[in-house]
Amino acid sequence: MGMDVIVRSMLHDFIFDSASSDAATGERRDEDRSPASDELVIDWHAIPGMPGRYVLINESGGGGLVRSTVPLMEGMTGRIRTRLPGGTPGRASVIVAWCRRVGTNYHVGLRYFAAC
Repeated sequence: MGMDVIVRSMLHDFIFDSASSDAATGERRDEDRSPASDELVIDWHAIPGMPGRYVLINESGGGGLVRSTVPLMEGMTGRIRTRLPGGTPGRASVIVAWCRRVGTNYHVGLRYFAAC
């Protein structure tokens, strides 16, 4: 195989420049975040039968920021079962977009990706 064929079939990382430049500034949202005081109960697909309960720090139409005592893996998916204290049924599937240690806890960015 010639070098020109190999080069043409490569994935060029400059394609992702626009996405990475947004991530570098820290702002990837199209909507404003609103402070929240609810808790989310999430059924994780990777841990069936063991839902997690998380304090919701803020939220926008496309996702939310929760506090967790344990780190959650990026890419993990689940479904919001309910919101507390009201007991409102969950209406979205979520994916863990990122997770960072903050003090003794973790802040976890959730992206809502499908209505349930």
